[in-house]
Amino acid sequence: MTLDSSRETVAVLYDIENAPFEMLSYTLGKAKRYQPCRTIVVSDWDARPEQKRWDKLLRRPGFTFRQINRTYLGKNSLDSALYDSAKLLYEEGVRRYLVITTDSDFVRIAEMLNAQEKSYIIGVGTKQASETLRNAYDEFFVYPPEEKPKKSKKAAKKAEKEAKEKEKAAAKASKSKNAKSDKQQAAAEDNNMNAQKPANKRQAAKQPKPLQSKGKQNKSTAGKEATQVKASTKTTQGEPSAAGKGGKSATAATSRGKNTPRSQAPAKQAAMPTPEDNVLSVKLPKSLRQSLAARAAEEGVSLDEVVTFLLMRGLTQ
Repeated sequence: MTLDSSRETVAVLYDIENAPFEMLSYTLGKAKRYQPCRTIVVSDWDARPEQKRWDKLLRRPGFTFRQINRTYLGKNSLDSALYDSAKLLYEEGVRRYLVITTDSDFVRIAEMLNAQEKSYIIGVGTKQASETLRNAYDEFFVYPPEEKPKKSKKAAKKAEKEAKEKEKAAAKASKSKNAKSDKQQAAAEDNNMNAQKPANKRQAAKQPKPLQSKGKQNKSTAGKEATQVKASTKTTQGEPSAAGKGGKSATAATSRGKNTPRSQAPAKQAAMPTPEDNVLSVKLPKSLRQSLAARAAEEGVSLDEVVTFLLMRGLTQ
């Protein structure tokens, strides 16, 4: 039997012995993707004459139904008849097929349809279909299709509301955590600053104060027009200085006539002597003062050291 077909034709091969009528209706719905192409449905309708609904299906508009004439009867007679029909359609140029079966014997039909020029084959079967059969097709649909649970509008709104509340709670927790972390960091910085302050103070106290250079001391001492000279030696009050009489000075002594240093003073001393007790105030003539200042500047020492030197030299002579 010759079937009118072309490259715009879609062929549906229906294994009526292994697929219920509902699977055919499901497949014809999938075939609508190719319309307005011509759709040819091939099967053995006379094998199920007791089903009256076939008559209604055959009058369905937009589809062409073809009856298969089996050359022999037996277990695989329908498979062989569908194979011969598919080969005939392939030779006439049909390259799009829908195969309705769960029988793995239809793998050889798919191999034949891809032998020379590749065809696009869609398989429709139950979940019991083997992996070999599924892999032979470009697409495979399981019948009955697994329906996704439909959520009611109330359930959808509730789920959306819960998701928003979770997002708000997560954002609030993150904000609180960041604020807590900032407070801890600020407290740690304050503690570090407070711990560094005493250390800085102790370090500053341990550092020696910068000494003034002798040159600056001599310059400031030479520029002063002081009328009194403080001697560092110990002497009695009221004894005249011999600095103006031939360069000799009076003997230095303590106010109590003792030469014992302070470090060796008795432990049970009533009162410590004041600095004024050990200071000799001498009024020098202007010319002598200028001479001593020049001598101090020349030697690079203070005026007190020059006077002390002269006094000590007078004592040793």
